[in-house]
Amino acid sequence: MESKTIKIIEVARELLKTQGYFVDNLWHVEDVHFICEQNGLPKITDDDAMEVYRIANDQFDGDTGLSWPKLERALHTFLHRKAILSTLCESYPT
Repeated sequence: MESKTIKIIEVARELLKTQGYFVDNLWHVEDVHFICEQNGLPKITDDDAMEVYRIANDQFDGDTGLSWPKLERALHTFLHRKAILSTLCESYPT
């Protein structure tokens, strides 16, 4: 990541902190890519990784928060949905 981007992220974090947000632990699309790599799963795009975060957020549990296991489950949910859509698209060609 280039220096300018890192500085922008740090300024954004500080701004959020001044407004009462806890931002010390930010997740990144690279975390999802890491899970794919560690589990021998196909590499997904950054946009797909953001969809994994949306799924994890939809399944958010305030008692446990976002964790590696929850992110892994969200990734598997995403891949399952993608496989179903792919099968449906193949079954109904346009």
